[in-house]
Amino acid sequence: MRLLFDIGNTSITCAKVQNRRFVSLGSHLIDIIPKKIDLWSKSGGKCQLEVIISSVVPEKTLFLTDRLNKRKAQIWIAGDNLPVPIRHQYRDINKLGMDRRVCVYGALKMHKPPFMILDYGTALTADYVNAQGVFLGGMIIPGPELAYQALLAKAALLPKHTRLPRKTPAFLGRTPAECLETGILQGYGAMARGLVDSFKKKYGKSLQVIATGGFANQLSPLAGCFDVVDSDLCLKSLHHLFEDQICL
Repeated sequence: MRLLFDIGNTSITCAKVQNRRFVSLGSHLIDIIPKKIDLWSKSGGKCQLEVIISSVVPEKTLFLTDRLNKRKAQIWIAGDNLPVPIRHQYRDINKLGMDRRVCVYGALKMHKPPFMILDYGTALTADYVNAQGVFLGGMIIPGPELAYQALLAKAALLPKHTRLPRKTPAFLGRTPAECLETGILQGYGAMARGLVDSFKKKYGKSLQVIATGGFANQLSPLAGCFDVVDSDLCLKSLHHLFEDQICL
């Protein structure tokens, strides 16, 4: 059985591939991942456990690999013993987040360029790949949840210890909490439209828009400008990468 992990700043998104079938396993905090691995490993029977990791948090990578080594898993880490070859014009490709590199690689396997990738994680990243399949660069913006929590932390009278709702609230809020919720979500939907419009004015209307990350599905109806919504883009990209680089 093959386990796939996208280690982000907030949580770890997981999937498995068994009998060539991709299955999403959701997002989890680092502390419960070892127990989840035990559960998923048992469901895979006695077969060799293969683990492929993309990470932007070295400390979490060490934590996870230490526990996986105790299970005698075979481990591949994107950018380490699993190369991520992409054509680019980035000044220093080693400073590009591994999740962004992996997503560009996989998106080129699954979609025809030119395209932009909007990845809604702790940060919102907007990356552009031209018609020749070359990554030209992108943008980094605070993500919806980060913006929400930052405002809660700095505004004394707003309610604390809440998270953005997964169900889209009414357009107009009627309490401070509702105003904040709809403001963040409607604001990021409008931001998506503005970014897409700017990218298309600069790079052409044929540009395909791919949205991924934890808020992609929730923001899709509010943005109204995504051509593809795939919250598991990074994990599927890891699978393609492993198949291309290791399973030759």
